[in-house]
Amino acid sequence: MRKFFLKYAAAVIFSVMGLSACQPSLNWRAVQMPGTLLNFELPCKPDKTTKPVSMAGLDLELSVMGCEAGDAVWAVMSAKVPVNADRTDILKGWRQATLQNMQASQVEDPSWAPGRVAALPGALRSRAEGKTTTGQTVRANAVWFAHLEGDSVRVVHAVVYQNQGRNIDASADLLIESMKLP
Repeated sequence: MRKFFLKYAAAVIFSVMGLSACQPSLNWRAVQMPGTLLNFELPCKPDKTTKPVSMAGLDLELSVMGCEAGDAVWAVMSAKVPVNADRTDILKGWRQATLQNMQASQVEDPSWAPGRVAALPGALRSRAEGKTTTGQTVRANAVWFAHLEGDSVRVVHAVVYQNQGRNIDASADLLIESMKLP
């Protein structure tokens, strides 16, 4: 089941990387993840999809929003899990799957505390360099966190991927720090 999620997540992220629907300039806009209260900003008009996945033994609906602008891809993924699910295990597994999919090396795990999202304990942040499915070098700056949503928990993963050598931290910070709940 984990292999299915790994393959699906990689396919979603790397297919979003191939999209060219966004204009090359960064045109930041506020967006809301469909079916949630989570708001954030993206630098281009996002594509959206929802697919069934298996994560940590749970069958979930994964919502994905992402776009490409300039030389980077921004993506936010989210799924609702039962309140009694081990969210820490889910977040750690999701992080591991992401890093494996990009054949990550030079991984840094800076401390991070979500600012405008009432995140539950266990939030993670990573910066890494790896490879795309075509063998190109890619850099990622990502977070994983969970928050209460009614009688359940929503897990969220936000990531910026960049193929070029420029520093992506500032762009990633704009996305990550824009995440908020009403």
